[in-house]
Amino acid sequence: MDETGPRQDRWDPVDARMARFSGLVGEVEDPLTWGLDLEEETVTGQDDARDPTSERFLRAYRTFAGESVEVETLRVPAGDDVVEDVVRAAASGALAAPLHADIAAPVEPDGDGISRPAPDFADEYQDYRSAMRAIVAEVDQVPLEAARFAVDGVPSACARVTVRDVSAVYVPTRDRALVITGPADLVDRVDVVTRPIRPQLQDDQGESRR
Repeated sequence: MDETGPRQDRWDPVDARMARFSGLVGEVEDPLTWGLDLEEETVTGQDDARDPTSERFLRAYRTFAGESVEVETLRVPAGDDVVEDVVRAAASGALAAPLHADIAAPVEPDGDGISRPAPDFADEYQDYRSAMRAIVAEVDQVPLEAARFAVDGVPSACARVTVRDVSAVYVPTRDRALVITGPADLVDRVDVVTRPIRPQLQDDQGESRR
């Protein structure tokens, strides 16, 4: 076996969590067609026996206009009794993402490089929490849609929530499930497929593979 070239079928061996997702995971097929650039691929959440849907494989894309589209693969499908919670939490998270950058550092330099007091972090955090509560309340008021979403070119039953033109979709696959979030018009148009897990951002030698 040739060990000198890039081993494109292997993840960094220090990231053992990736191995738990061996098999098929979701991605946007040909992202550039939709003006998307793959920004991140990682495992998020915790391995929680009480909530197996908390651990997910994430592929995060960004449009040239700065909009975010995410495809998460759940290692196991959500139970029927928690599907609604999963899709509403995804919608709330997508709407709240811009808030994360709004909590300023305690001190920020001004245009002349002189440090000046920033808004009090505690106040900013309280504002963030208030905004989060408002977002969750708004998402909870929107009816859950029973719709269809195509994965691998095959329309399947899905659960969907759309708030402020941001959609979150939960769709089962063969033995897993996907959660897709992003601008509603893009979520409606992108082609989502499942393929064997493999690194796309870089290979073992750090070379870009986009």
